[in-house]
Amino acid sequence: MMVLLFKILIHNVSSSRRNPVLADLFARIDLMERRGSGLRKIIEAYELEEKYKIELKPEFRSTESAFFTVLKNLNYEGQSEGKNEGKNEGQKLKPKDRQERIIHIMKDTKNITALELSKLLFVSVSTIERDLKKLTDENMIEYVGSAKDGYWRVNK
Repeated sequence: MMVLLFKILIHNVSSSRRNPVLADLFARIDLMERRGSGLRKIIEAYELEEKYKIELKPEFRSTESAFFTVLKNLNYEGQSEGKNEGKNEGQKLKPKDRQERIIHIMKDTKNITALELSKLLFVSVSTIERDLKKLTDENMIEYVGSAKDGYWRVNK
């Protein structure tokens, strides 16, 4: 099944109710000012904020069956500095130390994924997969169950 994702240019979108049930409910309890003004109001409210920058502009995307709004945090500072710092810290760990941390994390969170581990330890998914293979080969850990519902068992 192919899902098309459209990035919405808000000023070119005709006003239409995307969820008639919610629209009617909000209208009945007087929580809707006027129909079809919400997306423009979101953009206008963002543009009035003191910390607003063009790269923080709200994004609207749509598929055939869903509508997505991305509201970026206007109060978040130091994005690039924090990312680099974390990456460097994670890469300073020696493989053995990183594998010990993986085991420690798995004791608390048995159903953790390689992607989640990579984000926690600031390394690539392939690095985590190599560590998991080594730990599995050494019988330190084992994966029990299906790919969807399984979990990690620590044998150490």
